[in-house]
Amino acid sequence: MNSPAQTASPANWEWLETGIASADVLNPGSDTRKHIFYFVRADRNGLMTRRLLIFTTDRRAAVRRTIFELLDQLCFQNSHWPLVANAAEPALSDVDPPVRRAAARLLVNTAELDRAMAALNASTDPVVRIALVDAMPWHEVPRHQAILERLGSDPVPAIRLLANIAVFSRDDSAAWPVLDAAIRADLESCAGVLDAPGSRLPETAGQHWAGVLTRLDREEDCYAWAQRLADPAESPEARLEGVRMAVAATREWRAAPARVTPMLTALLEEEPSEVRSAALHTLAASLTASRLAADDLAAVLDDPDLGTAAAIGLGSIGDHRAVPRLVRLMLADSDEPRLARAFRAVARAGADPEAPVAAARQILAAFPDSCSPDLPMRVLAAFGPAAAPAVPELIARLEGAENDTPDWAFHVLGQIGPAAAAAVPVLRDYPTQGATSALFKITLDRAVAERYLAGRPEELRRGRFAAELLTWLAEQGGLTVRQHRQLRSLFRVPGFGQVESAGALWLHEGPAVAAELLEVLPTYLSDDLRGPEALRVLAAMGSHARPILDRLDRFIASRHRAGVDIGDFDAEMRADEMLLAAMIAARKQIAG
Repeated sequence: MNSPAQTASPANWEWLETGIASADVLNPGSDTRKHIFYFVRADRNGLMTRRLLIFTTDRRAAVRRTIFELLDQLCFQNSHWPLVANAAEPALSDVDPPVRRAAARLLVNTAELDRAMAALNASTDPVVRIALVDAMPWHEVPRHQAILERLGSDPVPAIRLLANIAVFSRDDSAAWPVLDAAIRADLESCAGVLDAPGSRLPETAGQHWAGVLTRLDREEDCYAWAQRLADPAESPEARLEGVRMAVAATREWRAAPARVTPMLTALLEEEPSEVRSAALHTLAASLTASRLAADDLAAVLDDPDLGTAAAIGLGSIGDHRAVPRLVRLMLADSDEPRLARAFRAVARAGADPEAPVAAARQILAAFPDSCSPDLPMRVLAAFGPAAAPAVPELIARLEGAENDTPDWAFHVLGQIGPAAAAAVPVLRDYPTQGATSALFKITLDRAVAERYLAGRPEELRRGRFAAELLTWLAEQGGLTVRQHRQLRSLFRVPGFGQVESAGALWLHEGPAVAAELLEVLPTYLSDDLRGPEALRVLAAMGSHARPILDRLDRFIASRHRAGVDIGDFDAEMRADEMLLAAMIAARKQIAG
């Protein structure tokens, strides 16, 4: 694509029209989107913004939906944007309900609050009024308590429900039961309303309610409502909200899986329904719940609707019963995002490698060049030495590579280790770090490690492979003076290099470096990526790491999930579950 300045010239707007019409402007990786953000940041009331606003009155509803969504994303760091507010307000009368919802949200985000409130008071359209009430930052609205109390008896159920949710206060717990009862009374009437296309968040009424229960730390109440709503005597809409409330609980509190799993497993015994499916996915999303419900998940592995989620849940806890279904998913080219992790977990748990390795080889045979799908390579890497039967296919990839560097093949051969010795002559022809890493892991030749480190600067700023080699050398008899300096330089740089070099530093310097490690490593304990490695080093330090026991105890004793920011609520929950397990194991080794 041309440079932003060339692309956005007044004589060349076709790219913008195309990007909006195709909704490519909503794709985070889109060049079109990057150009738009570039120019709007440079001048938010400039030519680009004015050109975008033309599309707010486009005859195509899909285009209007796209442009209002884009403008809402653009105003994330540009609140109080009158030019955009002026375009949003007329769209409150658009014929398309999703456009009206998006425009209402945009008006709240870009206009002065009194203007947004005036629009709320003037509107008689339930779609617009619901969207305005949902988007309004009520804590910033003058006399908001009185306004919300009035809205709590509005003729529109969704407005009543949103108002009652907004009224909740930590300082007035006496009002909670009355508000809960009011919300419960409107729950079914709000089905499909608050999460309709164009809404602020894709959250149902029950999810809004669960959000306030978790925000106020009403753990027992959340469990009780989940149980009551999911009862077979309730309507399907209410029962689904009960499962969603259980979802919110498992994401917020560590005790939740044990509390809600019996209720969720009971739902699996019912006839197929949306409620049953939601219960299964809730169990499979949590590692703790999957362990508690392992037999129940195994019982539905062959279910055409639930089997995939059940296999992923079981596989993620290393349950071997999931392997046949996981293999079928791999052969069917599944795009399930947790599939590779599930294979890694069952491999770590000692599952029979024959079927997974054979399936991976079958897929590789269908892709004779070096560019093969990631999944079979990840599966082979997960099984390590047991994937040795695939060495001929991997060598063929090395020999057949032309324009592509076969990094995955290098990685898998390295994971296979000495059993991939047949690949050594071909690996020697590649001067890349990936090939050197594989060569070292296959040969375990000290000369390979020393030659690589000798070719690197003494002052290293980063280098995972260098840290790995230095750790191995430290285990095999120690480091030279220069290698020790390289190790020290890695440890001085915050981030992965610091954590990955800490183990080698402990091996080489021993208790003399304990105080230094205890100052640095605890800062990574709540990091889902670096935390497990930091804990492994601390566990290796044994009694020398006892000063951090109090910190570990505080983390372990917390009722709430750790504040891991991944961008996926379920992934964040699983990260907390894994960190908690790692901390408990490390504490046991440190305490002795």
